[in-house]
Amino acid sequence: MRKAFLNLLKIIPAISLIPVTATSCGSEGIVFANSESYMSDEVMQNLRIKHPNISFLPYETNEEIENKFAKYYDFAVPSTYELLNLKRNDQLAKIDWTKFNIKKEDGSIIRNGIDAISSNIFSETINTLITELDQKYREEGYYSTNESILDYGIPYFLQSFSFAYKGKAIPELDAATNWQTTFDLIDSHDPIDKRFTPSDERRIAVVSDARSVYGICNSISYDGVNPPEGVETVEDFTDIYSNLGKHFKEGYTYFNTDSGQIISTLAKHYPQGASSAIAYNGDLLYAAEGGGTEGVTDPNEFHFCKFDKTLIALDMVVLNKKDQSNSIKFQKMHDIVNQICLSGTSYGENIREKDGDEYKYDSMNNFSFVAYTSPLRKVCDYVMDKNNSFFEDDVTEDPQTIKLLQDIYNIDSSEVSDINYIEENISSELVKSNMHWAFNIMKGKL
Repeated sequence: MRKAFLNLLKIIPAISLIPVTATSCGSEGIVFANSESYMSDEVMQNLRIKHPNISFLPYETNEEIENKFAKYYDFAVPSTYELLNLKRNDQLAKIDWTKFNIKKEDGSIIRNGIDAISSNIFSETINTLITELDQKYREEGYYSTNESILDYGIPYFLQSFSFAYKGKAIPELDAATNWQTTFDLIDSHDPIDKRFTPSDERRIAVVSDARSVYGICNSISYDGVNPPEGVETVEDFTDIYSNLGKHFKEGYTYFNTDSGQIISTLAKHYPQGASSAIAYNGDLLYAAEGGGTEGVTDPNEFHFCKFDKTLIALDMVVLNKKDQSNSIKFQKMHDIVNQICLSGTSYGENIREKDGDEYKYDSMNNFSFVAYTSPLRKVCDYVMDKNNSFFEDDVTEDPQTIKLLQDIYNIDSSEVSDINYIEENISSELVKSNMHWAFNIMKGKL
């Protein structure tokens, strides 16, 4: 899900990567834990100028956050289900929105999470998703009726699990609105032009993440991406994974845990590289932009399939509760979150403004590097602007290519209104193990 492979060499000199045993959140240092390459190196440098004692610690999974957050991390960037695990374990600080000093149109400041929803700083999509999540999590007792998930986490980036392919357009595939139809069309169309038949690199690239792939397979059999009651054994999971596996012969797919490798092969101009990919929309967007190594794609040979419902992931920045007792450090932590996630959101601030080659606000600098769907309304308005888009300023002036990139970037509010498509926690370690075992069985056959 991250662009680690392509950007790691660029980032390492700019940041301090520390071993997990080197420090803890109880020290005077500030430890920001994040997925690798999930933050701009320029933003990290800017943070180190203001906060010389900050260090950046990479992790690979949400489960790693859960194991290390209490002792080692001041910040982390979990998905919503892991945020709830940390909240359940009483490890999250409640965010003090007044410390951000974000001004509304009437001159007052945003005071809490509920106030933030009504203050128009987040996109319509994020407001829809947060409203749905709050209703569910209040009913489940995670927080009170006068609180929001925004009181415990600040939205970082939004992602949807999607499909893209290269070569001449296949109208039926472009019109597909769900995974079942897409898999059926790939299966039936391949004998015609051998688009997806394996030949050297020309295979279907898939992000090798058991939970993400399970989600789209589950959505074919059930409503949502989470295992329904009774799905627990290896055999149960194997049956659901077959919704993907039964459509492809041996050698048709290319699985890789490193999304950078997926991006790299998909970014190659057709007929080179992978013919298609199942990955998060942000990675597909970066591939369409050239993946850092190729030129911007030809929009006539790169096609994005938009589904009515698919796996949605919202990552959020959280703060460690242990830091609340240190008022100076806790204020610095709010300053850091504000700089990364919320700068430029006050009424009257222009998030498009530049200071030399960089944007004035680091929330925009961070987006321009990560290029996943931003939760901020001003960023989304800039990206989706029909007359002066971010893509026109920073990527290409070709209108057809800009339209393609906007289509990949955009996640409509209708796509997040059903929270059955947001991953939930699987509490049983045995069930998690069985899911991964079944996933490896499927991969072994492909």
